[in-house]
Amino acid sequence: MATDRHAPAPHDEPPRRDSEHRARRPTRRWWLTRITLAIVAGLVIAVVGDLLRGGVTATWLRYGGALVYVARGERVEVRPGHALYIDCRGSGTPTLVLEAGMGSDSATWSPAHDQLGAITRTCSYDRSGRGRSDGGSAGDMAGMSRELSALLAAAGEHPPYVIVGHSLGTVIARVHATLAARDVAGLVLVDGFDPDIFDERVLPILGPLRNEYLNHTAGLWNLVASVEGIDVERSRAQLSESRVVGLPVEVVIAPRVDARLDAATNDRIAASVAAGYEQLSPGRVTLTLAWGAGHMVQFDRPDLVVEAVRRIVAALRG
Repeated sequence: MATDRHAPAPHDEPPRRDSEHRARRPTRRWWLTRITLAIVAGLVIAVVGDLLRGGVTATWLRYGGALVYVARGERVEVRPGHALYIDCRGSGTPTLVLEAGMGSDSATWSPAHDQLGAITRTCSYDRSGRGRSDGGSAGDMAGMSRELSALLAAAGEHPPYVIVGHSLGTVIARVHATLAARDVAGLVLVDGFDPDIFDERVLPILGPLRNEYLNHTAGLWNLVASVEGIDVERSRAQLSESRVVGLPVEVVIAPRVDARLDAATNDRIAASVAAGYEQLSPGRVTLTLAWGAGHMVQFDRPDLVVEAVRRIVAALRG
């Protein structure tokens, strides 16, 4: 039988037409798929990085989840008819005492509590009028200190303690470390209120913004008085009389600038704040800048709080 001389020989590849070449080029769908996969991979890497850095709770909060606090503690009577809530986890010494900021309670430490409890015994608690504690107020910062001492004793928790304070909790921690000096072995101050450092170190640098910042600080004290129900004048005097020289102090603060000030002035403010903290306990202060964090450092960068605690615990055990 005659064969078609134009038919391809066995195993020969037929000639490709232009339409076939175009069909084999990457399609728009192919590119969209690759881009989508790259975005998903980037998000997965980011989330995994956050999980490794901050833990599950902190990552949940970072991506918009609501704060969920699982109460594992108990209410302990500190005086007849008045009980405070305390939540202790982990074991070891020294014992960490977590002091919340203005209007906050134990839940504010959820992103870091279990990680800290893996290092050593860690107790968060609710001040009078907060969270699961009975209502009322301790009156001033010295009263808060007395209630904390009574709570720890009644709960069977033993010194030495390291007080880890956030925001208003940093000044409460400093007053307590002064009044209960035999019990407190160190401090971790997380993005503190610390108005005495601000007044002494920052106000002289502010120039025309000085009065604005003074009014802002006065407004914060008034807010503290309203929310916490404490006497501001007595509390400010107690803070001014506090002394923590000799204690190891870890400071973790979120960097911030005022856009109305030039870079040199903002740098001077940052250096002055660092010098103010160093003055609390000369030679024994370690300051860490929490890049990427806002005021709630324990939410945004709990890893830095954990690292600070790990350092101070290691130093005290050593």
